[in-house]
Amino acid sequence: MNVPGNERQSFSNLQGHPHSTKNSVPRPNNTNDKFLSISNANTGNVGNMGKAASTTTNSSVAQESKSFSFNSSLINKHSSRTAANMVEEKNVPAASVKKEVQKAAAAICQYYMAGIDRYLRNNVNFETDYFAKIYKEHFLQGYQAINFCKYLKAVDPAELAKKKVYLPKKESHKGIYSEIVEFILNIIIDKKTIIFDLDETLIHCNENANIPSDVVLPIRFPHGDIIEAGINVRPYAIEALEELSKHFEIIVFTASHSCYANVVLDHLDPHNKYIHHRLFRESCVTTEEGLYIKDLRIFANRNLKDMVIVDNAMYSFGYQFENGIPIIPFYYHKADKELKTLVPYLKSLYHVRDVRDVNIKSFKLHSFAQHDSHEELLRRLFE
Repeated sequence: MNVPGNERQSFSNLQGHPHSTKNSVPRPNNTNDKFLSISNANTGNVGNMGKAASTTTNSSVAQESKSFSFNSSLINKHSSRTAANMVEEKNVPAASVKKEVQKAAAAICQYYMAGIDRYLRNNVNFETDYFAKIYKEHFLQGYQAINFCKYLKAVDPAELAKKKVYLPKKESHKGIYSEIVEFILNIIIDKKTIIFDLDETLIHCNENANIPSDVVLPIRFPHGDIIEAGINVRPYAIEALEELSKHFEIIVFTASHSCYANVVLDHLDPHNKYIHHRLFRESCVTTEEGLYIKDLRIFANRNLKDMVIVDNAMYSFGYQFENGIPIIPFYYHKADKELKTLVPYLKSLYHVRDVRDVNIKSFKLHSFAQHDSHEELLRRLFE
């Protein structure tokens, strides 16, 4: 079963999970500007985990048998941000920033980096442990994605301007006035915005009709055809949206077409109580290679210091790594607890001045492109 226009983009060279249909991003070769796929790394096969393979994708989004080359004159647009940078920019006490960042970053202990530590740094059998394989694949793909994104061309300002969106804020999201905060720092803290990816982050769409699904949804396409799409909902997805919507503005930003994504989101949030805004493929920036990137600068009336984006594909936030929160992809496994462990981390961002400070401290994504190999990166992450 094909689901035309859904978010997933695939590289045929990926030898990872059979359900993985988002792009695996190749990385630069030091001897030339050709980019190698993740299959060149010793990733192992994440397939055959007791579930039939689903490898069919829509030809309009599939990136099969593509090789990538880049002009070596392109420069890295991504410089790391540090707490010191933030202190200088905002003229606030260094001790205050450090304490705030450390407090929020403490919540990371149970999310993502803990999985990297558990599965990649310990003697885990990647041939038999499902989550060990998923974490290994995702870490390798993330390393390659971030190195790939170093060579992204700057977005044409005119094109970016066309994609600008002005999203109204609910009254409850316009800011929390605090006399104590104003007295000390003379600031108003805006409610933060959490942006969620859809496919492989909140749900997985089974493109093989023989695969058991949590729910089967009818998808009507503009030309009138209707297909039945089997959807697996990530464990704790609805509970996470419900809880987080009490404290944050929630946006779902997907590279899927609206005719597909709206049906899925209506199932997740039938009364529009949790998800405040929805953005689709037309809001993405498209690279020369056909990748869809979610450039957060399109949010005209939001501040980057107040936004995070949760996406299993790290290239999706390739223009704002400091705002990105990685998450391993979800396909079907009911023991998945990523969203459950993510919620405390997200809630820890509620009162911070700049979410980027905490993300940098927690995930160190800016350092992924500073090492010659993923093995070296893994060693340095936990020093």
